[in-house]
Amino acid sequence: MSSFRLPVKKIVCGLLVIALLLVPYGPGAAAFTVGEEKELGEKLLSLVRREFHLLDDPDITQYVNGLGREILTLAGPQYFDYHFFVINNREFNAFAAPSGLIFIHSGLIEVTGSEGELISVMAHEVGHVVSRHYAEGLDKSKKVSVGTAALALAGLALGAGALSQALLTGSIAGGAAMQLHFSRQNEEEADRLAYTWLLADHRNPTDMLSMIQRMIRLSRSQGKVPPYLLTHPAPENRYGYIEDLLYQDQTPKAFKPADDFAFQRIKYRILSLTKEPQDILPQLLTKAQTADTKSVEGAMVHYGLFLAYLANREYTKAETELGTVMQRFPDRPILLADLGVLYLDSGQTAQALDTLNQAVQRDPTNAYALFNQAMALQQLGKANKALTIYQELLPVLPDYARLHYQIGQIKAGQGDTAAGHYELGVYHWYEGDVKTARYHLREAMRDQPDGSPIKRKAQELLATIDRLEKMS
Repeated sequence: MSSFRLPVKKIVCGLLVIALLLVPYGPGAAAFTVGEEKELGEKLLSLVRREFHLLDDPDITQYVNGLGREILTLAGPQYFDYHFFVINNREFNAFAAPSGLIFIHSGLIEVTGSEGELISVMAHEVGHVVSRHYAEGLDKSKKVSVGTAALALAGLALGAGALSQALLTGSIAGGAAMQLHFSRQNEEEADRLAYTWLLADHRNPTDMLSMIQRMIRLSRSQGKVPPYLLTHPAPENRYGYIEDLLYQDQTPKAFKPADDFAFQRIKYRILSLTKEPQDILPQLLTKAQTADTKSVEGAMVHYGLFLAYLANREYTKAETELGTVMQRFPDRPILLADLGVLYLDSGQTAQALDTLNQAVQRDPTNAYALFNQAMALQQLGKANKALTIYQELLPVLPDYARLHYQIGQIKAGQGDTAAGHYELGVYHWYEGDVKTARYHLREAMRDQPDGSPIKRKAQELLATIDRLEKMS
């Protein structure tokens, strides 16, 4: 599946946005401010939404943001509201964009071995944002070519595979003084913060070492530098620095027991959303023949098979594989939600609702189970109950486009066309379709009195879209 959606011409327009934001205000300009950083992050997010497919399914979003909150709780008060996104992109990359937007590429998660390794990368990226390394680099870039800074930042943030590397190569050649690539001091500072947070979270910081080892091996095996190492250079130096931290800190520690069930499940969910089933089934079937089902990793191979068969609409095989996993992990209510999704997809809606009700009863905070419970209710004609659940999920999944789509459908079906158009406008904006978003937002305002809540919200979102689009 290709994750790149726009031609180069569109990206060049996006670069001009960032160039405008980076223009200095004259000699002796102040450092890049928090306000500027927020505005730049907002624009970058709109570009990412337009050019990539964000894997914003409820369970993926809840999982990665849950890990992020673990870190942020320990990091203390912040300038920004952090959001963690998974991008459908095969490159080994992660990027902490200005204003606390942290993007993790599916390609990085695919080769990551454990939750500890994943959270070590996330903590490192948060360390860069907390230390405001991007603001520092952007401020320094004002002293060199604005075009150089714009090209580099866009290439780093958008991570568009070969195009991104071409942008980076050109920008580095054109301005060696540019500081958007992290210095060794930046890397050590981010690693020191990540190390501290992992210890405070009772996680083993040796996962930082194993993740860096993966980066080094990947770089050597591919014969090229992964995009992540273009901005996070000298992994061997980082490895030595973290080893020194571990050597110097000899106090006894108690770490959380390793439990990679959730990580392995999300890893397979991401794999099933980014690969075609015929591409992954042979590999999974081979692995299943020798997998040790007593281990979490071995047992979850059958979860991967469940997802592949489900995507192929081979429901009997899918249910058999999921049953194997449920026997191994009988205390995981998320697997009940998966079973409910299987029933929902196969047209057994009443049975799906019953199963999803059980999953929600066992874990009322699970957004994945709740969303699919609402989907089942909606299909059974219980729109009001479904709407209540969808609206309760909005604070939990504010960026989930499909949630707004479902609410818009129900509102329109109930005759509230203004609210229906507004929610569809939000949906298309989050999906990167600006033209259709504008249409629905204007329709939401039609015949609405001044001061009405829907008209006000539609006007505010249109104003945001117009402001960001004028930067292009």
